[in-house]
Amino acid sequence: MDQRPALKKIPLILVTGFLGSGKTSLLCNLLKRYSGKWRIAIVQNEFAAGHVDGTTLKQTQSPFELLEINNGSLFCACQLGDFVARLDPFLDQANPDLIILEATGLADPASMGQILHSGNLAQKLYLAAIWCIADAANFLKIINVVNRTKQQIRLADLILINKIDLVQETKSIRQKIADLNPSAPVLETRYGITDGIDLEQMLSDGALLPDRQLSSVSSEGRPPFNTCVIKTNRLFDETATRQFISSQAPKLIRMKGYVRVSPESTLLVQTVFNEINLLIINDYDGPTELIALGTELNRQDFSRQFLALPS
Repeated sequence: MDQRPALKKIPLILVTGFLGSGKTSLLCNLLKRYSGKWRIAIVQNEFAAGHVDGTTLKQTQSPFELLEINNGSLFCACQLGDFVARLDPFLDQANPDLIILEATGLADPASMGQILHSGNLAQKLYLAAIWCIADAANFLKIINVVNRTKQQIRLADLILINKIDLVQETKSIRQKIADLNPSAPVLETRYGITDGIDLEQMLSDGALLPDRQLSSVSSEGRPPFNTCVIKTNRLFDETATRQFISSQAPKLIRMKGYVRVSPESTLLVQTVFNEINLLIINDYDGPTELIALGTELNRQDFSRQFLALPS
């Protein structure tokens, strides 16, 4: 059903937040709530090649259009050309009422200003809002290590403190956020679920305002992280895989993916620093695909050790 508001341009909501903060979980919940009301297009920009998050979105079985650009194009201006070249025709094909751009956890929001002033895109869409998701369990650690997260907080119109079930209090987190961005409203969530976001009201009341100006904000270059992407059709022993993930997680910033442990079962992997979540699922029919990211990650060693695990 087409309920598109009378807008000249398509509103784009940029969702930022560090790796593992819960951006994809938020999108899954938004799709479940609103995909029956509007044509929603999701654009995912990953740090490394891979389709882990896109697969997660498709498991909601909600109707939406998806564009995956897995080269970290939102890091700096030098990589925006490919992003623009793929986004422009995608808009014509999808013809969405709303675009939600899930940026990689290391993205610089200031790069969006340059995207929206690029060629035909300036006539087709506008940056309506920037939402930043803060990982309650790791925020105070991350904010002092990765400067990019400070930029994401500073430029946000709305900040979601996710995973509040993993901490005893959020006062110190709220204070740090207020120091960086005292004007943005802050909501608390679990699993990316919040009743504080009402897209229907935002769109109908014009609460998403055009011409969010970011072009004057300086952007940062590509952050100094290494990535490793492993994709294979073979099966892995579940116990050995769990032991490997548990031993590697403390050395890395982020791991995520799907590891096939039997023809019927898959181990869903999600780690952020020492926070490890491993879950057996039975509704995944793709290959083993694992993405790792870290400051001192050796791609060859990580890949060799993982692929040496028994079947």
